[in-house]
Amino acid sequence: MGLANQLTMLRLCLSPVFVLVFLVGGPVGHALALVIAVLFEVTDFLDGYLARSRKDTTDFGKLSDPMADVVARFSVFLCFLWGGYAHLWMVVLIFYREFIVAYIRVAVARSGVVLAARLSGKMKALTQGIVILAILVLIVWTPLDDREGIEAAKRTAKWLMGLVVLVTLWSGADYLRMSLPALRGLLRRNP
Repeated sequence: MGLANQLTMLRLCLSPVFVLVFLVGGPVGHALALVIAVLFEVTDFLDGYLARSRKDTTDFGKLSDPMADVVARFSVFLCFLWGGYAHLWMVVLIFYREFIVAYIRVAVARSGVVLAARLSGKMKALTQGIVILAILVLIVWTPLDDREGIEAAKRTAKWLMGLVVLVTLWSGADYLRMSLPALRGLLRRNP
C-alpha cells in the first residue's frame, strides 16, 4: 500500500475520531475536531497529488478515495446536525447526492464507461471543505458562555450549509446529465 493509499486510509480512520472529539465538545474537543478536519482536507489533496505525481494510481485508491471523502465529510455534517449548525434537510440532500452519484458510477461502469471526475465535483469538494473549516472556526472561536454568539454562529453556519447544498446539488445534476447516455444504453441492454 503506497503513501497515497495510506493517507486515504488515515482519513477513513480519523472519521470516527472526529465524531468522538466533536461530541466531547468544549474548547479542547472542538479544537481537536478542527485539527482533524484540516487533516481531512490536507490528506485529500495529498493522496491525489502523490498518486498522480508518482504514477502510483491504483484501483484500490480510485475506489477508496471518494469513499473516504464521503465518510469524512458526512461525519462532519452529522456532527453539525447534532450540534444545531445544520438543518436535517440539508444533510439529507447532501447524502442523497452522494448516494446517487456513487450508484451512477457503479451503473455506468457496468457498461464499460468510467465516469471521470468533473469540475463540478471538484467545486463541490472545495466548497464543502472551505465551509466545514469555516464553521469549525466559528465554533472554536465562540465562547461557550456566549449564548448570543452561539446562536449567531449557528445562523451563519446554516447559511453556509445552504451554499454547500446548492453546490452539491448542482454537482449531482451535472454528474447525472453526463451519465445519461451510458445509463440509457444500460437500460436498453438490460430492460
